[in-house]
Amino acid sequence: MDTRKKRSLLVEKLSRLHSSMASFNVSDESYDQCLHRLKIFAENSDVESVKVLYKILYTLPNIGKDTKRETYFSFLENFNSELAELGFKNEALEEDLTPNEQEVADLFVSENIGKNLKLVEYLNSTFFTESQKTSLGKSRILIDLIKRCKTSYDPDTDKLNQVDFGISHEEFEDALKSLEESKRILVYRAARGIDEDYMDRGLLSLIRSSIVNTQVDDSEVDTRVMSDEEKVIEKLVTGDKLFQPIQSQQTFTRPSRSVETSFEGIFWAFALLAFAVVIMLLINNTK
Repeated sequence: MDTRKKRSLLVEKLSRLHSSMASFNVSDESYDQCLHRLKIFAENSDVESVKVLYKILYTLPNIGKDTKRETYFSFLENFNSELAELGFKNEALEEDLTPNEQEVADLFVSENIGKNLKLVEYLNSTFFTESQKTSLGKSRILIDLIKRCKTSYDPDTDKLNQVDFGISHEEFEDALKSLEESKRILVYRAARGIDEDYMDRGLLSLIRSSIVNTQVDDSEVDTRVMSDEEKVIEKLVTGDKLFQPIQSQQTFTRPSRSVETSFEGIFWAFALLAFAVVIMLLINNTK
């Protein structure tokens, strides 16, 4: 882990393990296989590498659509028990990251989060080094969440229905519960700032009520002062081109060209015709 090449190789391994978590709950066999892969990695890795894996799995849960977060964390408790049997102590796993370990964690985020993985828990994270890039990544994750809500929202029933590329009401509530209170409020503030031509006011009301139902004080939703980072994320979301109203395209009709009779053109047409007749006569007379 002490060289750039070693850190890159470790991130590749961590990415594969993290990706496999999405299907751990598909079947009993998948559950056992996933746990086995994590255990094999731990048996063949140093404490620092296992520590980074442990923190990534807890901080950025990669959860499939049909899996509850409580089921995921129950699985991680089983993994934690396996680590204890292998001699890894919780105290060591919970320690702050060293500079080398931090570089691995930051590289993992750079390679995965916001590209193929849009994990809402990343909005919470202060585990990774903050930068303009991380704020942009968080805004893209928030944009994705709002898009999925818009895709699923049915104004007739005022509910989120499970559709492709969407999110069910249960999934949305589960996602909100995984967020810190200030980040739940950020979800509403960002949605509120989106142009009305894009954001259905009924959907905005549903998002607000869902957040209040997670034990957030009603008045806090509208009045709480956001952190500087949250303000940046909100501006990135509301300023995104995706949420701008589509300008009605102006149709330009090409002015019809008025056809004017050109007497000069007619004259030259007859002149050429007469010239051709004269030439034909001269040819015939010379025969």
